[in-house]
Amino acid sequence: MKNKYIKLFCTAIFAAVTLTSCDKGFEELNQNPNTTTVPQLKSMFTLAEVYTNGQDYSNTRGNIIYAEQMIQHFVSPGSSGTIYSLNNAASGALFDEAYGKFGLGHIFQLMSVMPNTPENSNMIQACRIMKVILFQKLTDTYGDVPYFDAGKGYTDKLFFPKYDTQQAIYNDMLKELDEAGDALDAAKPFVGNADLYYKSDVTKWKKFANSLMLRVAMRLSKIDPAKAKQFVEKAYAKGVFSANDDSAVLNYDLAASSNVTTNPITSTWVVTNLDAGKGLTKFSKTFIDLLQNTNDPRLRIYAKIEATGNNNPASQKGVAPDATGFGTGGATSFSDPNTSTVLRINAPAIIMSYAEIQFILAEAAAKGWNVGGTAQKYYEGGVKAAMDILKIFGDKVPAVTTTEYDAYMAANPFKVAGTEAQKIEQIITQKWIVLLFNGFEAFAEYRRTGYPALVPVNAVGGETQGTIPRRFIYSMSEPISNTVNYQEAVKRQGPDLLTTRIWWDKQ
Repeated sequence: MKNKYIKLFCTAIFAAVTLTSCDKGFEELNQNPNTTTVPQLKSMFTLAEVYTNGQDYSNTRGNIIYAEQMIQHFVSPGSSGTIYSLNNAASGALFDEAYGKFGLGHIFQLMSVMPNTPENSNMIQACRIMKVILFQKLTDTYGDVPYFDAGKGYTDKLFFPKYDTQQAIYNDMLKELDEAGDALDAAKPFVGNADLYYKSDVTKWKKFANSLMLRVAMRLSKIDPAKAKQFVEKAYAKGVFSANDDSAVLNYDLAASSNVTTNPITSTWVVTNLDAGKGLTKFSKTFIDLLQNTNDPRLRIYAKIEATGNNNPASQKGVAPDATGFGTGGATSFSDPNTSTVLRINAPAIIMSYAEIQFILAEAAAKGWNVGGTAQKYYEGGVKAAMDILKIFGDKVPAVTTTEYDAYMAANPFKVAGTEAQKIEQIITQKWIVLLFNGFEAFAEYRRTGYPALVPVNAVGGETQGTIPRRFIYSMSEPISNTVNYQEAVKRQGPDLLTTRIWWDKQ
């Protein structure tokens, strides 16, 4: 199912695919007055930003059903993501969508019809940045994936791309972000309000490129700590997010035709899965217990029992990951995401937050890397930013106050005297909270660090013998349609199983 908001941009898609060529002097004869023959680059750029956040297909299946349940943000008793059983639709959803026309395909198409001129330079650099967002999500989820050949169907009619090693992909993503960030130029035109992220603020785009470089670099912390340190320090020196206003946020506004209308996660959940609190997907006990046990004031914003409308933190109740059902109280007795805030049908989507960047810098500082501050400073700043950014979800639930933040930090202080491992566990646990609804990123961070401390589910029907999965299985279409390249990747990386570790995922 595709999102309702696609219809708002159908003109842009049609314009992109109805390009024609003609001999000089016959332009008017060859133009259909009822169709658009000139690519609408700004509208196509807007669509690229929307598609970078994914559609219903990958978000409902790959994100919510699989990644978010494996990482224990949410639970559906006995479901494939909760017990780690094979669900081909969920496992392959991100692969199919990201490589389709509503993902990377649209970005590649835009770049193929966009003249490489100074007027388009900023748009080109932004597309390079968005490509990295999608490619990192893909390679972190599956391992080796098509990268250098991806998109060549538009330029070279190459429809069976080879898979590249994750190491080669990471090296190139760092290069792309480094170059694209430097090439962004405030003196050149951009796309105005067609940019849904930053309204064409080049300074913020530069920070976005550098912040994404920080994320990409930190993922190498176990497999190549020297390179991780090099690029983390480089990204910091170039300038990363410095306030919540820098966060990359995609707004969904039902009242404004200039923006997309419904969030692909929340709209599907509310319309199809919530069912007045009788739905099968609930907050996990792992998540609810952590916030309750630390008196976290965010809990009233994140959760409520939909059947009664109760968002009192003390009343919230999560489902145990190993539960086989909802018990005598039924599904309606457990906590859902709050439909007044984070599960609003038009709730904004956080692509990357300032809080996440603060936690990456906190980890870097805990490792002794040169990032201009202490682990404690960045940790405390990350928690404050994480609480403050929740204001973007509206005022129907009171925002976290400074007094509440101070009380929370006093009760849960940073472990200044702890070991590096203890500090990193504390940092990543906070990042895990921040990454709610971004299951792909939370799944990657858990595999990289081993935090937060999750208790795996060992259930009948599971594929992993009671261990949390290490990757997703490729799309079912790949062994059939791209057989040779798929087989080469599996031979190099390891069996196409949930338990196979990808390149950077070292013990």
